[in-house]
Amino acid sequence: MGKLETTKEYREFEAKYSKEVKELLVLTSEFVGGACRMGKSLWNASAEFLACVDPETGELSEHRGNLFWLCEEPDRDNWIHNLKNLRIYRIKCRKMLPQPAPGGEPLRQAASYLLVDVIERSVQHSGLEQVLEAYKKPVLLEDACGRFQLERQFDWFSGQVDWLGESCRVALSCDEDGGETAAAALEIFRKIYAASGDWDRKFRAFAAAELTELANEWNEDEDDEDDSEENVSGEITEKAFAERIRISELSVQPDGDYTAYYDDDDLFYGHVIVIEGNVDTGMESAQIAG
Repeated sequence: MGKLETTKEYREFEAKYSKEVKELLVLTSEFVGGACRMGKSLWNASAEFLACVDPETGELSEHRGNLFWLCEEPDRDNWIHNLKNLRIYRIKCRKMLPQPAPGGEPLRQAASYLLVDVIERSVQHSGLEQVLEAYKKPVLLEDACGRFQLERQFDWFSGQVDWLGESCRVALSCDEDGGETAAAALEIFRKIYAASGDWDRKFRAFAAAELTELANEWNEDEDDEDDSEENVSGEITEKAFAERIRISELSVQPDGDYTAYYDDDDLFYGHVIVIEGNVDTGMESAQIAG
């Protein structure tokens, strides 16, 4: 037993998992090598898998799952196991025990495992290789609004559209049934796009009403740093704010939620302006990010 396994943090971490160690073949997704800090010197590393096979039964599951394990600060270069994306591995693991939700009922969650060890790399398995081949196959969504391609790792279709003469990246989240379609989000986007002029004015006006005061505070701070007369830029009006910003991205969810991203024209030193709302209930927030 290593030093890590004797720590209180590790004991608490591994208590969430079954004591039974089993083997699995897993096909990793693009999301490997992520980690979040856990205490002063520990990291909770993770990797997502697209599908797995139980070698004992040969059963293939195409449901996504996650692998978790703990690392110490010196392990950050490769997180111990040095997993790569879209590869097949034979691993030893322990399945996560059912976790209670706040109401006391078992929490519904993706299959999660504690990764004990990687015992074989570059594994060949026809079933998992077919899953990988299908995963890599492009899926296109052609519409009068634009041409969108499925980005499976994010569960959305994305493409560039002409938005009132500006190039705008649009992301349409996949339908909630888990299929590789975005019919609901596309239908909502069609309505937005057909009235893009009205929507653009509303986005600009809302952002200006919410953020012009903050923009002036940032402007005053900049003037304070350089108090020469020629560098005093004056007050920013809501009208000027609305005219300066430009759309760059728009994401649409199946339930009507949307997020519009606008370039700030240096009003906030290059931060992006993020406007969120719903097509039925209206705009809800505008803030800066990045």
